[in-house]
Amino acid sequence: MQPIILHLDMNSYFATAEQQDNPAWRGKVLGVCEHLGGIIIAASIEAKKWGIKTGTPVWEAKKIYPKIILTHTRAEAYRKYNRLLVKLVSDYTDKIEIASIDEVYLDLTKACNIRKVVSGELLVASNPFEEAVEIAKEIKQRMKTEVGDYLTCSVGIAENKLLAKIASDMQKPNGLTVIKNQELGIENQEKQYLEHALVVTMDELYKKLRLVDVPGIGRRMEKRLNALGIHTLLELKNFPQSLLVAAFGPIAGYHFYNMGQLRGSWKPAVHQENDIKSIGHMYTLPQEFRQPKFFVPVLYKLCEMVGRRIRKKNLSGNIIIFYVRGQNYESYGESEKLSFYTDDGREIFSQCMRIFQRLSIKPGEFKMIGITVAGLRPMQRQLSLFGTQERSARLTQALDKINSKYGDFTVCRVPILAAGKVFRDSIGFGRVKEM
Repeated sequence: MQPIILHLDMNSYFATAEQQDNPAWRGKVLGVCEHLGGIIIAASIEAKKWGIKTGTPVWEAKKIYPKIILTHTRAEAYRKYNRLLVKLVSDYTDKIEIASIDEVYLDLTKACNIRKVVSGELLVASNPFEEAVEIAKEIKQRMKTEVGDYLTCSVGIAENKLLAKIASDMQKPNGLTVIKNQELGIENQEKQYLEHALVVTMDELYKKLRLVDVPGIGRRMEKRLNALGIHTLLELKNFPQSLLVAAFGPIAGYHFYNMGQLRGSWKPAVHQENDIKSIGHMYTLPQEFRQPKFFVPVLYKLCEMVGRRIRKKNLSGNIIIFYVRGQNYESYGESEKLSFYTDDGREIFSQCMRIFQRLSIKPGEFKMIGITVAGLRPMQRQLSLFGTQERSARLTQALDKINSKYGDFTVCRVPILAAGKVFRDSIGFGRVKEM
């Protein structure tokens, strides 16, 4: 059965908040950022033409194009469109991986490897790529009526996720690309149904792609590969696996070898509760809030957020990991293994403060704080001698119930109130595990 993976990537009109409601913004050089002192997390097509892309610092974007229009994220609007998109593609398969807020993978293997009735009797196997192209065209059309009438997307179809991602990147913002293994061939009659799609063979990719065109290979990794004498994708393909393992270690070395072979895997992002090893939250503070007085409130709120996510999964953990990044990008972090399991934000905060006191950093020097709880297992509550744990758990459950109904932190503990407007509702356009 021919594996068929489809990668769908929404274009920048989706990523640019103002354009969702106001067509007058279309065609402008726009950049969406978490806060105006940070980085661009999404750029309009016009901005990308100037070389402004995801990860570009705001100061650099302004230097490239001084008239760039900067806007904040509108996280709930993005989540709304993401839900509509997932609902739409769910009509075609139940094997869906949400790679980020604006892209998804679909495993269409079963949907495309079907048999058709010809002349009432003769059964012949359909061309799986032909079926996938028809599905892609239908999704593109339905997006305009069911998700947003100005929305388009680029679609890549291939036999694995890596190739599908490469394919969707080849014709942006509204392309349709099919990558086929040369062994399958591309017959003349197939070109008719693919007249609206770009068809590329595996051998052609090795001639067209640079190393940085392969997802997972950035500029820094390109330099490391160059140092080994690898300058092209074909050279990576032919480079001995043993030497890659020696240079990068057994896991990364094998990974880069597979990338050179353009291999990929399908691993739907569907996790059972006992498969989750850790839950965490990391936040970069806006420039105006990097002051000592905001340290405790921000840390407390992060701990409560992590605690609530753990409770939603009915889990508890016994490893607390605290991480801080300073103003000059120096990093400080440590972990603490507890003698008990917890899902309580207050307890997580208490342990983080113990770790913080051991680190040589002052509260006013931080720009990012990260909290992770690991060693997770299903919650197993035990009775305490004086009933204090039971009372605390009932209070926490009551708070969760109220906040689930009326919104996060409608009722909260006092330290969180001091965080004020530090936290902004936001969503990244990189890879996500949870929506």
